[in-house]
Amino acid sequence: MRLTFHGSVLILGGSSDLGRALALALCAEGAQVCCVCRDDAGCARCAQDGLPALVLADPETLPARCEALLGRPVGHLADLLHSRFEQLVALAAPGAIERWADDDIALRARCLRAVGRAMLARRFGRCVFVSSSAAQRPSPGQGWYAAAKLAGEGLYRSLGVELAGRGLSACSVRLSWLDAGRGHEFLSRHGQVARAMPAGRCLGPDEVLPGLCFLLSAEAAAINGSVVTLDGGLGALKLPEL
Repeated sequence: MRLTFHGSVLILGGSSDLGRALALALCAEGAQVCCVCRDDAGCARCAQDGLPALVLADPETLPARCEALLGRPVGHLADLLHSRFEQLVALAAPGAIERWADDDIALRARCLRAVGRAMLARRFGRCVFVSSSAAQRPSPGQGWYAAAKLAGEGLYRSLGVELAGRGLSACSVRLSWLDAGRGHEFLSRHGQVARAMPAGRCLGPDEVLPGLCFLLSAEAAAINGSVVTLDGGLGALKLPEL
């Protein structure tokens, strides 16, 4: 059965490895996709895969710019947006903390507000925030990353609770170590973490993409105001010392 998408799909962080793979998987399902990137270099990476893309720039104009590009209003939102800031909590510089708050919390809130308001006009919207197992059990140095993921989960939970009666729904999905993008960079340096997984290896993009596509679809609207775990069983284990 082919999944249903009412309107285009906007992917924040669309130039990442997972973002582009998700966009291609959604296109295979018949969805119209627009990737949103922080800069022109990200848009160029999307263009190499034949994917329409926009520079993030002003979040408040995103829905209108996406509709102008694709000719269809935004009906679905996938949020993979995140900076690369990771640091021990007590060592982070004050300026870096402020940039983290702007890039990983305030910017997300502005994007979600803008897209949510545009969805209200059509009384339909499906929003998915891609979180992390670090939100539940961060490793040392992941404090800021985990805090931003928890903040994102809270925003998406509240959107789903507040606007369910007007046709909008939202959820978060926690992924574990993923062999893609900066996850691949980490695993190449710390290959021993694979033994913490029940299968003895980390998940690949192809193993999480079907779940992400389903959660983004209209068929998953009942999964609302909640967090879905897609971590290969990592959260069920007492972790060994790595």
